[in-house]
Amino acid sequence: MLRGSRARTLVAVSLSGVLVGTLAAGCSMFDSPPDPDDAARALAAGLASGDLGAVTFKGTTPARATAFVTAAYKDLGTLRPQVSVSELSHSDGSDRATATLLSRWDVSTSPTDWTYKTQVNLSLVDATWQVSWTPGIVAPQLASDETLDIVRKWPQRADIVDTSGAKIMTEREVAAVGIDKTKVSGAEATAAAKKLATLVEIDPARFAAKVGAAGPKAFVEGVTLRATDPLLQRNGPAIAKVKGALTVPAMQVLGPSRTFAAPILGTVGEATAEQIKASKGTLEAGDTVGMTGLQYRYDAQLRGTPGLAVQAVRRGADGSVLDKRELFAEQSTDGKPLTITLDQKAQAAAEAALAQQTQHPTALVVVRVSTGEVLAAAVGPAANGSTLALAGKEAPGSTFKIVSSLANVRKGFTADTKLPCTPTLTVNGRQFANYTTYPAKHLGDIPMRIALAYSCNTAFISQHDKVSQQDLVTAAQSLGMGEKLDLPFTGFLGSVPPTDDAVEHAASFIGQGRVEASPLTMALVVASVMKGQTVRPQLVAGLPALPQPATPLDPAEAGVLRTEMRTVVSEGSGTVLKPLGVEYAKTGTAEFGTKNPPDTHVWMVAGRGDIAIAAYNEVGDNGVTGAAPFIISFLKADNLR
Repeated sequence: MLRGSRARTLVAVSLSGVLVGTLAAGCSMFDSPPDPDDAARALAAGLASGDLGAVTFKGTTPARATAFVTAAYKDLGTLRPQVSVSELSHSDGSDRATATLLSRWDVSTSPTDWTYKTQVNLSLVDATWQVSWTPGIVAPQLASDETLDIVRKWPQRADIVDTSGAKIMTEREVAAVGIDKTKVSGAEATAAAKKLATLVEIDPARFAAKVGAAGPKAFVEGVTLRATDPLLQRNGPAIAKVKGALTVPAMQVLGPSRTFAAPILGTVGEATAEQIKASKGTLEAGDTVGMTGLQYRYDAQLRGTPGLAVQAVRRGADGSVLDKRELFAEQSTDGKPLTITLDQKAQAAAEAALAQQTQHPTALVVVRVSTGEVLAAAVGPAANGSTLALAGKEAPGSTFKIVSSLANVRKGFTADTKLPCTPTLTVNGRQFANYTTYPAKHLGDIPMRIALAYSCNTAFISQHDKVSQQDLVTAAQSLGMGEKLDLPFTGFLGSVPPTDDAVEHAASFIGQGRVEASPLTMALVVASVMKGQTVRPQLVAGLPALPQPATPLDPAEAGVLRTEMRTVVSEGSGTVLKPLGVEYAKTGTAEFGTKNPPDTHVWMVAGRGDIAIAAYNEVGDNGVTGAAPFIISFLKADNLR
């Protein structure tokens, strides 16, 4: 009996044994019966290549055996096994032999392969070794009407959860509503499509055209709705009466509601061709992946690693699967939940505060002062699902005077240092003015806290010769604004560009020129003032803290800013927030566009207890009427402190 662990070893040993034995006996090899080695090796090579033309069979022909193997391998693409003869049992002079084949399939990138042994009977007929054919030669117990297939097994996608472990984005019941064209066709299908489209509130003409273009056996989806969607609840009976209408239940990864933090959480869908190509074999057509937002950025963590199963499949004449059984399985690795800091009640309250803002884009961001955790980041309906709340790039207007105040403090100013508040101020030929309704009684030399409380533009711009642009840049960074940090989410921390232009420098003092911020940015500025230390944002829990700025915020400096911002609430533009317990505030407007007079972005920032809030409205008259109502609505609805 010849034994060897690999085909190459076996071949060498068996051939040398034959040659040595023949020569030692002193007779010609052509006078001796052939050894079964060549036939066994030819079978192994044929199974590896899919071509059994070089093998003589008993019970079938090489062509039929090859056709069977071709069909068995068809669904495996280019994947083929490595096959070797691991053992050959044959007694000298016997016309019977048994070969043991070792097959190894590299079915995945893991170190584990699908391996198995099959025993093959050979018989010597007319000086030729014949292989007794059975489909089981190809794979263990494979039947004549079965083929091989590899099915990948993705684990259930991990959830996005809040810090308490409660699910935010998870699989939820949905229903795909559409037309089943096996039940209706022609003009009837067109009429049914239009009727159904009206019930599910999609474009009737477009859906009818889609149904008309589909094949006669197609299910044409019109819309996918949550199982709890009021529209489905309300129109469900009417939908069921539409001829050909079909409602298909399914599961889909979704947030608590259609709008809930949608720009942040993102979406999940079928992998695109570009994603499949970039994955280098990890993804295939039909795989579910993160498409946008956190679902996209943390896709690998959330989806885990797929397992797979090699199956023996029996199909009907039409190609449908009649039966399947598992020959080999490789277990999948579960994804890991992503914990984020959004508070579900706070987020819902923030979205409710903006729900009626359908004319202009709006946003509201809430940050926990002590930790930097983003508790809510909402956009109104007119923002069209944009990333405005965390990544918007807008002129912050007079909310930036908090930064300008810090730059002044670093030049020795206190909250009571007098600044000249004049009706207008000209810098290098450009005239700056206060807002139209600025109170005349607060013109003249006024304390810096009054200048902030009533938002005197000229008072802050008057320091443009003493406070450099770099002073403003550094002050902004100390308050968490303007640095380019590697954020673990889509966000923007603001920008205060250096400039040698005197007019642009002057405009920077009042948050215009090229100064930009997101609502997140301004919430962090307020949080830093309240904490007396630069506050960095945290949205994804458990990650290393972002670095502190090169020039940290001094608690004494922050104390001056808190005094100013308290004055905004006690007697300035933030008094509207005082009944709600707000301690710190600042309004802001920033001109933009080409109208005369120009439109203005409006802001309101506020602080109470352990939360800092920034509200933004793309177009409004002022922060009190255009942004403060969002903060008021939020604070009335939510119990955060």
